[in-house]
Amino acid sequence: MGRPDIFYEPPKGQKSGLPHDPFKSFVVPRPIGWISTTSKNGQDNLAPFSQFNNVSFDPPTILFIGHQSVYKRDSKDSVNNAKDTGEFVWNMATNDLRESVNASSLESWDDEFPISGVTKAPSRVVKPPRVAESPVQFECKVHSIVRIAGDSLVGNSDIVIGRVVAIHVKGEYITSDGLFDIVKAAPLARLGYRQYTSITHTFDMEMPFMPDDHVSGGVLSGTTGEIRPMRNVDGEEEEPSEVAHGQEGH
Repeated sequence: MGRPDIFYEPPKGQKSGLPHDPFKSFVVPRPIGWISTTSKNGQDNLAPFSQFNNVSFDPPTILFIGHQSVYKRDSKDSVNNAKDTGEFVWNMATNDLRESVNASSLESWDDEFPISGVTKAPSRVVKPPRVAESPVQFECKVHSIVRIAGDSLVGNSDIVIGRVVAIHVKGEYITSDGLFDIVKAAPLARLGYRQYTSITHTFDMEMPFMPDDHVSGGVLSGTTGEIRPMRNVDGEEEEPSEVAHGQEGH
């Protein structure tokens, strides 16, 4: 016999009534922000963050969110380093690298690169090193950091937004038709509880567009698309807007 439906209001202190908090099991799967930084004193750091995503495409921008450390009673080292130096690197976490990703989550006082058994690769634009074994890395400059105040120490969260200033992609993960081979890379993703998953298959769906929309399809799919002249209310041709040329999508 199934359980009854659940409704609860967190701002009122209400709980789900389940043995484990299910909140992080609903917005899934979440890509992992495997972030490398360097402190102002020159010590490297590597840590995974389960709240991570891209922000925009033009310019390419990403974010990762660090909760307060209960152990160190401070912001996460990655957040402090990014705040102090203005730089960080995102490294794609993959199924093959899952043990290293997990090992780097240890809140040590030392460099997590040797702890996780991965190799440092020099970056080209920023100081923090990249994970050499990762198929994709983004070198980033900090755009802004936003603090979300929480109801507990761990609830205080720092949203670190970074502008992607350089991208590295290993050629072995590019298919013959010029696409990134996402199944071969098998990116690791976070679920709820202690659960993870990885990408093992994909499928395509065509988005619907209005009959007179000759721009959005190409832009949203990542191609240039066919840019046709737009007409104003008087029927006169206008140049496409900057948005039409941009790489926007969802």
